[in-house]
Amino acid sequence: MRPLILLLTATAFLIGETETPHIKAALAAYQAGKTAQQRRQVQSALDCFRQAIEIEPTFLDAHEALIAVYLDSGRRLEAAASMTQFLEMQPNVVHYRVLLGQILLEQKETERALAQFSLALKRDPYNIGGLLGFASAARQLGMEDRGAEAIERGRKHYPLDKRFKTAPALSQQ
Repeated sequence: MRPLILLLTATAFLIGETETPHIKAALAAYQAGKTAQQRRQVQSALDCFRQAIEIEPTFLDAHEALIAVYLDSGRRLEAAASMTQFLEMQPNVVHYRVLLGQILLEQKETERALAQFSLALKRDPYNIGGLLGFASAARQLGMEDRGAEAIERGRKHYPLDKRFKTAPALSQQ
């Protein structure tokens, strides 16, 4: 949060006093959302984070807080929509790529899930969730060899992880 406050303060300084109320309003909504989140007031937290984003669409901390509240309250589809918006601004955040891919797999959006896992693995070739998700999506799409390659890569990089030991790899086909 500190880097964000510094960034917003610096932005306010650079663009002049006319924008300061705008930034202050976004920060106030965000802080109110964090308080509501801590008190487990889900709807209030969601409303506050949405308000902060509406005031300042590039407020990354507010986007991440909104995603967290959606996930914590079991609203995975809404979380996926928020992750998509977040990833438009921050495309290299592997954690959200993998999580979005997992949600897409749950929704039987296998091709879209495969794309998310592919993007995650492009950034982090040994991401466990990315490898497992990619393997699952690839197999569901009939790409057995690609799925087996991901499992084999996981086995080599994570030899003690049981998830890669139980999945079929190239050598077992």
